[in-house]
Amino acid sequence: MAYRIIPSGELWSGGVFCVPKSIADKSLKFASERQLKTLLYLLSNNGIAEVNDIAKLLSCSEGEAAECLDFWRFEGVLTKDGEAVKPDVEPETKKEEKKPPLEALPMPSLTPRDIVQLCAENAELADLLRSAEVILASTLSMSLKSNIVNMVTYYGLPTSVVITLLEYYKSERDSGRNITTRKLQTIAKDWANEDVQTIEQASLKLLEISEVDALWLKVIELCKFDYRQLSSPQRKMLERWRADFENEMIFFACNTMKKYTDKEKQSIKAVDSILKEWKRKGLKTPDEVKNQPKTGEKPASGKGKLKSKPSYDLEEIKKRSELNDDFDI
Repeated sequence: MAYRIIPSGELWSGGVFCVPKSIADKSLKFASERQLKTLLYLLSNNGIAEVNDIAKLLSCSEGEAAECLDFWRFEGVLTKDGEAVKPDVEPETKKEEKKPPLEALPMPSLTPRDIVQLCAENAELADLLRSAEVILASTLSMSLKSNIVNMVTYYGLPTSVVITLLEYYKSERDSGRNITTRKLQTIAKDWANEDVQTIEQASLKLLEISEVDALWLKVIELCKFDYRQLSSPQRKMLERWRADFENEMIFFACNTMKKYTDKEKQSIKAVDSILKEWKRKGLKTPDEVKNQPKTGEKPASGKGKLKSKPSYDLEEIKKRSELNDDFDI
């Protein structure tokens, strides 16, 4: 049974506008609901719209509205400030050129059409984006869609691992912790380098992240530092600490740094220097540290106690490290 538009009557009283057949033939199958509403508004408004007009129409943010407009710009329907998107024309000779290794290429910047095309070719990828919207309980921004697709197509992560990562992202946001899509991308990159391919491996990695976060909070509490955000280099540093020492030894290093380091020189770097020194000496417990004589001195009364306080001056440690080939830097 065929459906037909009513050919006359009140339906047509408000006027008529045209839709190019090329759009109906090619672009409509790639467009989302919001993108189609954007197109209808444009066509009914003499082909002109501002981002805030679309945001009001769709009840969305201006960033999401801009993405809808950009979809039609990349489809060759719109211009922005009088400029149209130039079509990508690849010379025949370029097709024959050898591409550099994947590692040397920057992460692809995907357009809305790229994403739709990839999803059309890969049903699992399309399901992943739908699952992501359910997990995050919101419409995905273009940048987040691009990140998620690249996790699979560029980094090579299985969709099940990406879903596990997205659930972690949602949990962190719901808990009020500061997590960005950039951090999400960094974790995905690390997992790809470490060949995380199963949900079990991903869960272990998330447990490690959680334990490092908890360790960081305890360290800054003990050291009485003002800063709170854990940077990527600091995270790597704490992971190294955990690989070398038990938490008891790390906390002892924090207290040692506070006790023997001048206030103005107290820092995470100072704690790191102390732990590096202890690793160089093969010290694994607080008791082993306490029983170490000061450099150039014998233990007092044969009991292994220090005659005077040890020095944890960073410059002194640095000088000593230059004389020791086995110092872990």
